Amino acid sequence: MKIEDLHFDLPSQPVNERNWNLEKWRCENPMDYFKAIYILQMANHSIVKAEVFKTIYQIVRLHIPDTLYKYYSLSNRVESNERKFQTLSKCKIYLSDIKDFNDPFDGKGFFYNPAQLANIERLKSHGGRWIEDFNTYIKATSLTANGVQSMPMWAHYSNNHSGFCVSYDMKLNPTLSSCTFPIQYISERLDVTAFMQEQAQKMCDEIDKQISEGKKEIVFDDLSVIFMALLLCNLKHISWSYEKEFRCTTAANAAGMPFIEAQPKEIYVGMQCNSVHEKRLKDIASTLSIPIYKMVFDECCETYKLDAKPIKA
Repeated sequence: MKIEDLHFDLPSQPVNERNWNLEKWRCENPMDYFKAIYILQMANHSIVKAEVFKTIYQIVRLHIPDTLYKYYSLSNRVESNERKFQTLSKCKIYLSDIKDFNDPFDGKGFFYNPAQLANIERLKSHGGRWIEDFNTYIKATSLTANGVQSMPMWAHYSNNHSGFCVSYDMKLNPTLSSCTFPIQYISERLDVTAFMQEQAQKMCDEIDKQISEGKKEIVFDDLSVIFMALLLCNLKHISWSYEKEFRCTTAANAAGMPFIEAQPKEIYVGMQCNSVHEKRLKDIASTLSIPIYKMVFDECCETYKLDAKPIKA
């Protein structure tokens, strides 16, 4: 799919706020970053684009659930486990590079063909390549709306129920919530070559103009490429939709990186978590004064249901 072929019929009637239901609205209007990009392209001035992006950002906030969950694996690697325990006890979450995620296609929901930018004078010597990898500028971590009843999540992200899961109240975690976006699952990648070609030419023209005016510092206030990358990094192939992922994304050079503040709400201990790790988690829960639960499975029950049993910290 090419970015220039995007088209959406936008609603013309105002929302009836009196009868508006958030959950119903979320179901009827899942987050669509393609539509967001389409709307952004309609703005013909950098200031207007910035205001449009602010509105899109506010819409994204409406999609963030009150509670999100993060699964953690534990293994026989003592140092790795201890780093996770320490991070949890300090009320933080570690953010990693996208390239280190388990999906090698993560962050590749959009692309551009540099060969089609090679005719731009300033990019000729680079083969038209303007930005090597959008993902190098960000760090991210994954959360889920699946809760603690998801057997695939325990199996895939908590090393077969041997790790733990932490819930986070997003209303009480403004720093975490402010940079969290819902993942949009797609079956077709977006070709943004035409957009990149236009933006690259515009930037090069502006550089030449400001140099001819004798300016010693070049200023370019059109953030279109940043807006696009920030939104489109939240695309994943549809085969991952079972994860119901929400992604916390921030600049790689932001203050505090690679950690972000995140006050835990509850701790859930995996069904097969060993006693040493369970004891460590109980101590952390006690220190943080938050509830802790152990996941159990009733062998004599007809349903595949995990139960969260409270345990004393």
